[in-house]
Order: sequence, then structure tokens, then C-alpha cells
Amino acid sequence: MSTPEFYDNFITYQIESGVNDRIYDCYKRMKKQGINNNSSVLEIGCGIGVLTYLLSRKIKNGVIEAMDLSEKSVDYAKKHISQKNISFTASNIFDFTPKSKTFDFVTLFDVIEHVPLERHQELFAKISDWMHDKSTLLINLPNPEYILFDQKNQPEVLQEMDQAVFLNDLSATFNKTGLEIKSFETHSIWTKEDYHFFIIKKKTPFKEVLVSEQRSFLQKAIIKLKRSSRKIFYSYPKK
Repeated sequence: MSTPEFYDNFITYQIESGVNDRIYDCYKRMKKQGINNNSSVLEIGCGIGVLTYLLSRKIKNGVIEAMDLSEKSVDYAKKHISQKNISFTASNIFDFTPKSKTFDFVTLFDVIEHVPLERHQELFAKISDWMHDKSTLLINLPNPEYILFDQKNQPEVLQEMDQAVFLNDLSATFNKTGLEIKSFETHSIWTKEDYHFFIIKKKTPFKEVLVSEQRSFLQKAIIKLKRSSRKIFYSYPKK
């Protein structure tokens, strides 16, 4: 597992990098998932709090708990981000206990590739306990094939511990810890297909919910019009 000392020496890079493409992309994805003024968020691996800063602009009445392995990074974040609904903690994730019992959103952005694979089940079991039935766990991590490429061709660009984390392994771990994948995407930030993004929910019994019952009157009217148009333009030949 990565050490605090490595990330203590990573602060200057984070300051210079600021709100980079990766962090801003993660923030946009969080907004798309519905974070709002009252959301509660647990940010695991906050570093100096760049994402925390973005979240602080959006969440004024909710709660943001941010934690990181590096005490120096957390100290820097505390000095530069002051908002009464934000708390920072320096801790190993396995020793960490949040102030809130559950959160609407939990983030693992560029974190789990630095946690030993054999401890992933323990990690996600803890996180599952911090989620309620409607919570969303968001994960962003490097494409494992890209990690393998770097290990072979340019190992100097990798961090202290950078391991390939494959979809099949994660899926099996989620299944064991009461979680399930709702969405998975391979996307590009700096290199084509360099990242994977997951939307994870707690596993709950399946319920039949008709989509039509959740639509407004206007939405139903638009869909009815589209169906009528489709029958005209794509009329199946009768002869």
C-alpha cells in the first residue's frame, strides 16, 4: 500500500496542477449524478482538497467529509479551504471512522489502484456500511491495460504503488460486499481510453417500476407523438 511519505512529497505537484482535466471531469460527473446544496459526500483520498474545493462551491448546507493518507496534504487543505460543513481527516482508510453514519455520495477517485488487491474486499465492505439504499459510490481509476503498458514501457511515471485493477475482479468484490455496478465506462482524459469510471449502488431486491408511471404529462405526450411518427416513417412492409 502507498505510504503517507510519498504523498507528503506530492503536494507541490498538486498545487501546480490545480483543477486539472481529471479532477474537473470527476466533478462534472458528480454534478450529473445529482449532487446539490444538501448532499452529503465522503471523499476518500482528497489530497490537498482540489475536488473538495469544487464541491464546496456546490454544497453549502450538506456535509463534506474528506480524508487522505497524507497528514501534510490534509494540513494544507485545512489552511486553504474553510467552510463550516467541511471536515478533513488524515488517516489510513482502514483505520478511518467518519463522523456521519451514511452518505449520499462516496468517491474513490484514483485511489483503489493504490490499495492492495487482497484488501479490496475489506475496503468495499467498510464503504458499503457507510451507504444507504440510495447512496452512490463513484470510482475513477486508470485503465488496467494502461497501467500494464506503463509498467513495461515507462515505469518512472507510475506512483509508489500503481497496480492494474480489472473489471472482473472488481465485479466479484462488489458482489461479496453487497454492491453492484450500475454503470461502467471507458473514457479518455489525456490518452485515448486511459480511464475507467464506475457508478456503484448498494444491492437491493429488484422492484418492477414502470417507466411510464414516472413520466410527466408532457413527456408522455412527446413519446406518443414519436411513436406515431415512427409507425409512419418505419412502416413494416405488409407484402
